[in-house]
Amino acid sequence: MDIKSLLEMFNHHFTLFIVFPAIIFFGLYLTIKLGCMQISHLRLSCNLLTKNNTANEGSISRFEAISAVLAGNFGTGNISGMAVALAVGGPGALVWMWIMAFFGAAIQYASCLLSVAYRKKSADNEYSGGPMYYLKNGLGFQGLAILFSIFTILGAITVGNFAQINSVVLPLDKMGLNPLYCSLIIAAFTAVVILGGIKRIAGFASYIVPFKALLYLSTAMVVLFFNYEKLIPAFSLMFHSAFDFSSLLGGVAGAGMLKAISTGFDRGLFATDAGTGMVPILQASARSDNPVMDGVTTLIAPLMVMIVCTMTGLVLIVTGAWEMPGLQSTNMVMHAFSHGLGTPIGGYIVVAALIMFAYTTILAWAYCGEKALEFLVGAKKARLFRYVYIGLIPLGSVADVGMIWTLADISITLMLVTNLVGVIGLANHVIDSSHEFKASQAVASSN
Repeated sequence: MDIKSLLEMFNHHFTLFIVFPAIIFFGLYLTIKLGCMQISHLRLSCNLLTKNNTANEGSISRFEAISAVLAGNFGTGNISGMAVALAVGGPGALVWMWIMAFFGAAIQYASCLLSVAYRKKSADNEYSGGPMYYLKNGLGFQGLAILFSIFTILGAITVGNFAQINSVVLPLDKMGLNPLYCSLIIAAFTAVVILGGIKRIAGFASYIVPFKALLYLSTAMVVLFFNYEKLIPAFSLMFHSAFDFSSLLGGVAGAGMLKAISTGFDRGLFATDAGTGMVPILQASARSDNPVMDGVTTLIAPLMVMIVCTMTGLVLIVTGAWEMPGLQSTNMVMHAFSHGLGTPIGGYIVVAALIMFAYTTILAWAYCGEKALEFLVGAKKARLFRYVYIGLIPLGSVADVGMIWTLADISITLMLVTNLVGVIGLANHVIDSSHEFKASQAVASSN
């Protein structure tokens, strides 16, 4: 068995027997204790994005912060990641993605609340936060804080860098363009924004995120409209594949269901970053007067990402692209959109959206990797990470696609498990702060 197969087997079992039960049980616990905030506070989450925040503590607005979050979330995992999910785990993986995102949103809420509560202000008025800070300062777990920082740096390189650029150059290569030259051009454009820090990243994201989401979603909706009679069978197939408990002990069929669970959770983690600790690092820079409100603000992100992922998955199913041999990753999605629209323009729209999705995700993860390194070696030395990160972009264009996705899944899973230690250890702080906020909201509304 080669190294790639060993890593895939490790990741499958680690997700199935550790990540899956951890998110289900702890996510359910927080959901109950917090009064199902993923739903009950969703409207407030939307309102906070547009509300003028006059708080002085922070570097960027809440809208810019959530734009940076979505810049990281709206990546190739929403497009090529769905092709990987269907190819590996089948249609049932999409349902398990939703389950993961729902419970992961509660964990993400807690992470962002803690991140703002324990964030630190540097001499140049920059804010730093994330799981490494509440692991160290909230629980006194210095070793785990260091481990999380290392895992985040690995995640930035594999998830935020290699996986993104690899997914972009696959279709460009098919179109006759040189993958290495394309990656060098993207690296140059990345440098322009990354070297400006979080303010430039967030400002750029606040403009491009709405545009790229609208472009991709509107195209997907047209494809689904043309295939509306296949939508109900597609949903039926998804739920049957996800919950076929009769086959759980039935050899190949049962193994297929377990693969749907592990793949769905892997792809859900990759797409939403819910609970991994990446989102609270970005949210820590937001102007804030109450950490609870920052946690609430981020509740909208997993929902928006899952809508994009579901639309992609449905397009792949209704067009039959997911069952066609020889298609993988982005090429599968390009075929689905071209076939669904009946014109090659569909594939070109996918490529355009993919470039924007990948580009903004590369930017967001660069910041997270730098902040993780800053925790380890200080802000001045950590700035060198920007140049190393930019220099690594071309490597992702020539690496094996299967190996990249496996390493990315392992990195982000290790981030999640380490972050969960901090969230579980400080769960009472999260619950108490949330209840106090609800009480103050009730008093304010009565007056």
